[in-house]
Amino acid sequence: MDVARELAERGAAEGAVVLAEEQTAGRGRAGHAWYSPPEQALYLSIVLRPPLIPAETSWITIVAALAVCDTLDALVSAPTSEEPRHPVTSSPPHLVTLKWFNDVLLNGRKVCGTLVESSITGGQLDYAVLGIGMNVNTAFDAAPDDVRSRATSLRAALGRTFDREVILLALLAHIDARYARLLNHHNPHSPVDEYATRLETLSRYVEIDTGGHIVSGIAARVNPDGSLVVITDQGEVAVSAGNLA
Repeated sequence: MDVARELAERGAAEGAVVLAEEQTAGRGRAGHAWYSPPEQALYLSIVLRPPLIPAETSWITIVAALAVCDTLDALVSAPTSEEPRHPVTSSPPHLVTLKWFNDVLLNGRKVCGTLVESSITGGQLDYAVLGIGMNVNTAFDAAPDDVRSRATSLRAALGRTFDREVILLALLAHIDARYARLLNHHNPHSPVDEYATRLETLSRYVEIDTGGHIVSGIAARVNPDGSLVVITDQGEVAVSAGNLA
């Protein structure tokens, strides 16, 4: 993210991609441990210069999460060479869902996270840096207990290793398609409705730390700007950012 931001500040064209083999520092949330062994996952940051207003920046995170879902959907539905295409008995389908705001879950465990950092000057969006971390072949034998209890990887969930370059190219293609759709004819359209259909957070009791204040209640819906509407004892509260337990 830091390198991509530096490139953006120096005028890098939209679409510049920075790749890393491991993370030695990260943007941690809610005190969770993070685990980043080398040469097992995908870590990338993309420079974007969308014609969006600052209030629409969250749409980039949403589009990225949906592009990850597109990528994983194709993987979990594809038969392996060891599996018959029409098995006599079928195992439960692998589920790709989203957890508000930016986590992608595979079978209920985090497999990928997205993050957007932006630069705003005079009320205008200069650029955004989209960061994505996806556990591809990550093994969790040496991971902290906190990580093992909530995370997974494609390898752990699907029982085989993957070519990270193939996954990367598929992911970038899906991001490109979704980003182009978002900005089609310079008339941005909120991707929130589709995002909400993937969101396993809705209709559940949630506790969100907004930074010194806990909002608790039933997650009811997502507003067009991506904020989560929570029905609390005091009424509806729209939460734009926070750490969801």
